[in-house]
Amino acid sequence: MWWRSQNLTKPVVDGRGQKWHFRVWHDFPEKRYTQRIYFWNDDRTETGMFEVVEEQSLHVSKLRQRIAKLAKDAGFRRRYLTPLQFPVERHYA
Repeated sequence: MWWRSQNLTKPVVDGRGQKWHFRVWHDFPEKRYTQRIYFWNDDRTETGMFEVVEEQSLHVSKLRQRIAKLAKDAGFRRRYLTPLQFPVERHYA
């Protein structure tokens, strides 16, 4: 299920002025609660996914913190880079 409320889809601008987009998904694939943050920049040259499972799941306030960190910390973001297909909502539902 896509998490569409609580401003989790609001773009975040990093220190260089680049805009980052996010979509948060959560559900029970393989009977384990999973949260995923999909992210990409405006020109889609950097795309990726951050995932937490079960006991690592995050409260919405912590999800916002991870989103901010993904946007503003290139080293952290680099760990989660992976190609994405667009539109994300259709390919990763």
